[in-house]
Amino acid sequence: MQVVLHEKAFENPVNEDAENIENEEGIFFNPTEWKYFKLEIEDMINSDREFSFKKAVHNARYLAEIDRRSKDIEAGKNCKTFTAEEWEAFVNGQDLS
Repeated sequence: MQVVLHEKAFENPVNEDAENIENEEGIFFNPTEWKYFKLEIEDMINSDREFSFKKAVHNARYLAEIDRRSKDIEAGKNCKTFTAEEWEAFVNGQDLS
């Protein structure tokens, strides 16, 4: 068994968009973020969810980051592979050196 973790697995995506929205500085999306933003807006409109532009932006950024990290892991980039023994040591806080 192997466990694979992205090197940023325990980090949250940076979210400065709420401040940009309030300051009217504009929000910019990369193509993946735009795809998820449109899906979030459609979902909010077609469901009973409360409409929140800020939440849609945040969710789009978050989903795009998960998508990017998943692709990195599939490609073997930015990740660490552990054997079962190494993972046990890591979980138990033992030195892996």
